[in-house]
Amino acid sequence: MAITYKVKWGDTLWDLSRKYGVTIDAIVKANKQIKDPHWIYTGDTLIIPTGSSSGSSSASSSSGSSTSSTSKTPNYETGKPTYKPSGSLADLEKQLEKLEAQRPGEYNSQYSSQISAIVDQILNQKEFSYDLNADPVYQQYRTQYMQAGQLAMRDTQGQAAALTGGYGSSYAVTAGSQAYSQYLTQLNEQVPELYNAAYSRYQGEQQRYLNQMNALLEMDEQSYNQYRDQVSDYQKQLDYYKSRYEDQRDQEYKEYLEKLEAWQEDRDYGYQKAQDQEKQSQWEEEMRLKWNQLWSK
Repeated sequence: MAITYKVKWGDTLWDLSRKYGVTIDAIVKANKQIKDPHWIYTGDTLIIPTGSSSGSSSASSSSGSSTSSTSKTPNYETGKPTYKPSGSLADLEKQLEKLEAQRPGEYNSQYSSQISAIVDQILNQKEFSYDLNADPVYQQYRTQYMQAGQLAMRDTQGQAAALTGGYGSSYAVTAGSQAYSQYLTQLNEQVPELYNAAYSRYQGEQQRYLNQMNALLEMDEQSYNQYRDQVSDYQKQLDYYKSRYEDQRDQEYKEYLEKLEAWQEDRDYGYQKAQDQEKQSQWEEEMRLKWNQLWSK
């Protein structure tokens, strides 16, 4: 009987022989692709003989040896280094995770709605037009000048009538009309000034909107600059801790690889030494048997 096994990182033939109760030789014989029993590779699929067949293989491979290869772990297979991040590296990783959770969001202007409203006011403002009769200032002037003109007309007519013995005449009417017309002329002379005043008010309204918008844009720019400073400070802090974390992680992993390489060299040396000792023992046993055979004749 046999099972298939997919090699994981850190596996060795010794580990597998201990796990499944078979000898290393039995696994090597079942997997012709293994060229060197010291090396198996992550992701490889191995056939692991189990049951009585592995037991017979074990018996035949041991060639009568009294010591089972699975009875004790060789010294060269122990003490394999494992990679484990240090406490300080774990603390740096937690600090990075904390910083990542504090990452500033996208900039959100608190002035955008106000700026949009003022822009709409500017863009949708009607073109300037002046309605004389709708101007309350003109209406006030008109009332005053008409009242003054009527009063002047009556006075002029009265003075003219006095000159003719108290009787009305066409002269008096004409003189009164002329006095009234003079006031209407003075009223009309006020129209250009009223027009200019209305246009100035129109321009002032536009300028007021522009001033408000400029003030809001300036405040928004200050707010955005503060946001950019916050993002910059955050990024500097994040880069600092990330650099520290990566440097320490790389250094620790480098040290681990150096230890693993040194252990692998010691393991290879120990394995080869054990193989040499086994071959020497087998040779000595063969010599002993041959010597006994010679002496028994």
